[in-house]
Amino acid sequence: MYNKTSATLMLQTIMVLMEKQNSTVTNFPSTFLEDAEIERCYGLYGCFSKAYPWTEHRPDNYFPASPESLGVRYAVFTRRNRKIPVLLHADDTAKIKNANLDSSGPFYFISHGFLEGGHKLWIQHMADALLNLKGNDAATVVVVDWRRGSQPPYGQAVANIRLVGAMTAHLIKNIYDVLQLSNLDTFHFIGHSLGAHLGGYCGHALQKKFNLKLGRITGLDPAAPYFSNTVTLVRLDKSDAQYVDIIHSNAMPLYFSGFGISEPIGHVDFFPNGGSVQPGCKNDKPYQGIDNDMYSQVVKYVSCNHERSYELFTESVAPLCPFMAIQCKSYEAFLEGNCTTCDKKHICVPIGFHSQSFYKRLQSNGLVDTNTNIALYAMTGSTKPFCRVHYEVTIKVSNSTESRIHGPDVGRVSITLVDRNNNKSDHKLMNDEQ
Repeated sequence: MYNKTSATLMLQTIMVLMEKQNSTVTNFPSTFLEDAEIERCYGLYGCFSKAYPWTEHRPDNYFPASPESLGVRYAVFTRRNRKIPVLLHADDTAKIKNANLDSSGPFYFISHGFLEGGHKLWIQHMADALLNLKGNDAATVVVVDWRRGSQPPYGQAVANIRLVGAMTAHLIKNIYDVLQLSNLDTFHFIGHSLGAHLGGYCGHALQKKFNLKLGRITGLDPAAPYFSNTVTLVRLDKSDAQYVDIIHSNAMPLYFSGFGISEPIGHVDFFPNGGSVQPGCKNDKPYQGIDNDMYSQVVKYVSCNHERSYELFTESVAPLCPFMAIQCKSYEAFLEGNCTTCDKKHICVPIGFHSQSFYKRLQSNGLVDTNTNIALYAMTGSTKPFCRVHYEVTIKVSNSTESRIHGPDVGRVSITLVDRNNNKSDHKLMNDEQ
């Protein structure tokens, strides 16, 4: 575990890296100003203020860079074109018309976070999983690539997603118009880290400017720095779509190398393994192991937990087991076995992709209130496949007259689980002799 000195060193290193450039992409000029300018406008995308509430919990404050500087690309993938995407612009309706988009299928928008781009392998894997899903023949995946705007300083990237969110809202509105849709029920925005809040800005802009509401936003470990403890306008919130689900995987303070937000902000918030430290990620020596390069070491150390959220979601599209989570007061209460039966007090919802259909059934049966948040817990594995089935094991100890006369026995208790393929796994229920 960390001591105070190592925790401080880790925090300082993270903050330096968040403000330094580690990419060949050329930075655009900073839009941080010392003068009294409070608002900046970018044509049809609207105006962006630096006044309250955009000043809360933020050590610095920027305007978004210009649309030209951001160079946002929207890459469209379908089953017909998996490798070479069709590129769209937010307000080029001619390209949208020529893209041959299928109005009969769902639309998935995927956004990366800080220091990333739309070319990342995890995005390709997620897009493939969505397109391969049985019955998803007409699905369209749109990758929101804002890599030029995701570079340091972190505060500038935070500001940039406000404009990228507005631009994405305009693209969705134009798709809505071109395809002559009646609603956005089948539009699903999936964002990781800063990309999760980008989805929130997109959803908010659609409602405010066009009176349209996204069907769903999935926040994959939404970023905490500059967003934690802010008002709903500043961060992703359940009001931004008809259904908002969150997977927390790195919800710890930044000084413990945590990047994910800990507050429940969706209709349902999943906290796999407690939502902070994921199996297989814990490592007491973050500065050893990768070519002695400190940057790579730190990024690998802090990113494992943060990235697990999108790995879990991708696996949840076509899971090998139910991937079920259960409502509970806390993760500690869950581990103590206080929430083992799905009922009115402890509802069960699968983690990730299929959660919305379960939630709708619960809603139709009057078992959930859409105005309140539901926190759910589950355990996962340390490697792929992450999905695990939960078992409740009850041990009854004899209290007969004979056993009392015999006197106490001392030993350890373990259990062996055997699956359908005769694979075995041993688990200690007690580490010490009892």
